[in-house]
Amino acid sequence: MQLQASKASWVMTPRQVKFEWNDSPLHWIPQDPLASHGVNHFSFTLVRGEYFFCRMFNKALPFIQDEKLKEDTKIFIRQEAIHSQAHKGSIEEYLVRYGVDVENQYKRVVKLFDHLLADKPLGFNLPKSWQRPWLNSRVCLVAAAEHFTAAIGEYVLTRSDWEARGCDPIVSDLFTWHSAEEVEHRTVAYDVYQHISGNYLLRVGIMAVTAPIFTYLMAAGTVQLAQDDHAIPKQQKSLWRPAFWKAWHRSDINGYMPGPVWFLKTSLRFFKPSYHPYYEASTERAQAYLAQSAAVLASLRSKSSVTEVLS
Repeated sequence: MQLQASKASWVMTPRQVKFEWNDSPLHWIPQDPLASHGVNHFSFTLVRGEYFFCRMFNKALPFIQDEKLKEDTKIFIRQEAIHSQAHKGSIEEYLVRYGVDVENQYKRVVKLFDHLLADKPLGFNLPKSWQRPWLNSRVCLVAAAEHFTAAIGEYVLTRSDWEARGCDPIVSDLFTWHSAEEVEHRTVAYDVYQHISGNYLLRVGIMAVTAPIFTYLMAAGTVQLAQDDHAIPKQQKSLWRPAFWKAWHRSDINGYMPGPVWFLKTSLRFFKPSYHPYYEASTERAQAYLAQSAAVLASLRSKSSVTEVLS
C-alpha cells in the first residue's frame, strides 16, 4: 500500500485578516529600534518571495499524484497569497508613511525572485530537458525557505511575545499571525518536494546556497532600512562593522528577532537525512494564536457585518 505523501494530520485554513494602519510607530519594538527594522524588512522579501512560492507550487500541482497533498498545496498557495497581500498593505499604508524608499527595498528581491529564479533565468531559454529539473530545484528552494519561515514562526510564538512586552499590537499581530500560519503549513513545501523529486543531494546543495542568501537578505535589508534612522548608531548601519552584527546578535538574545548564529544553527537541521518539518514546531500553539489573532477576528466581524446588511 502506498504511503500518503502528506504528513499534515491537521486542518489548514486560509484566513483573511484586517489591519488598521493608523498609529503604528516605525520603532514598533521600542526597546530595540534595529530589531524593528529587521522584522519590518521581511515585508519586502515576503511580498516578492511569496508570490514566487505561489507560482512555483501552481506549476508543481500537475505533478502531484496524492490527493491529500494536492489539497494541502492549494491551501498553501491561498495562505501565501494572503500573506503577500497583507505585507503589501503594511508597506503601502504603514512603512511608506515614514519615508521608506519602497523601490530601493524591492530591488534586491526582484533580481532574485523575478529574474534569477524565473522560468527563463536571466532571460536564458532552458532546453526542454532542463525544465523539470529546474522546477524541482525551485520547489526545493521553497522547501528550504519554508524551513526557515517555520522555524522563525516557532521562534516568534515561543520567544518574542512582542505585544506582551509593550510592542505595537498591530505590527506584532501582523508578524505573529503570519508566523503562526507558517507553522501551520510547515510540512507542505517539503512534502511536495519529496513527492515530485526527493533527491537528497539536491536538498543539501540548495540549502547550502539558501542559508547564506537568506541571512544576507536579512542583514542587508535591516541595514538599508536603518540608514536614514537617527536613532540607530552610525556603526550599526554597515554590514562591514562588527557593531551591526553584535547588535543583531543582542536582538536575538533578547528574543526580538532571530540572529546570525540562529540562522546558521537552524540551517544545519535541514541537512539531516531524517529531517522533516513536522517535528520542527507545534501546530497546537500556532492554531491557538490564530484563534485569537486580532486581525483574523476583525476580518470575521467585518464579514459578519456585511452578511447582516445583505440579508
